[in-house]
Amino acid sequence: MSRIILVTNPANDNDQPTKYLDSWSELIIEAVKKQKDTLIFELKKERANKQELTQLIQKEKPQLIVFNGHGNNKSITGFDQKVLIRCDDNEHLLKEKIVHSMSCDSGKELGPKCIKLGTLSYIGYSKEFKLVHLGKQTNQERLDDQVAGFFLRPAFEAILALIEGATAGEAHERSQKIYLENLRTLVTSRLTELNTEVASRLYHNLKYQVCLGDLAANF
Repeated sequence: MSRIILVTNPANDNDQPTKYLDSWSELIIEAVKKQKDTLIFELKKERANKQELTQLIQKEKPQLIVFNGHGNNKSITGFDQKVLIRCDDNEHLLKEKIVHSMSCDSGKELGPKCIKLGTLSYIGYSKEFKLVHLGKQTNQERLDDQVAGFFLRPAFEAILALIEGATAGEAHERSQKIYLENLRTLVTSRLTELNTEVASRLYHNLKYQVCLGDLAANF
């Protein structure tokens, strides 16, 4: 039986953060190619909507779901910031799944509610996911953006670890380790804009990244 991963990438027009997440998802696709037993389904742009998400989950039964988009305490959104998953609505769709969510604040209320209703593990952020970037325009430029890399490399490392077979707890630890390494690089930089504002935002992500549920769950 194949392992199945579902990724949402709304890549909203005029929304650089979701475009960066979309570009960096190339790392997920490349990682999946190395796994002979793994299939990936991606809901991009307009397809990142509640109806298609629901249908795909019910039909393909992915064991790992990655949400790359906006959100708040109670919900995760897709294209045009329309709700995909919301507390007391359809969070049951994530039952028996491992979830990674880059959506701001969704690890505060939605994540715990999902765990209570049967989600295996939930890696996300209990406050805003902060991202500093240089506003690059192409996929490759966004992947090469060194400032954005300080924030996105540790975040995506958790997903890559899960694909490679790590447990949720191990994936979280790997992500936290890279956050710390990047933070050390920033605070020792001679560039004031890096060791003050950028470093403080990266520390925020390190502090508020959460791993809920069964730490031993694996994809």
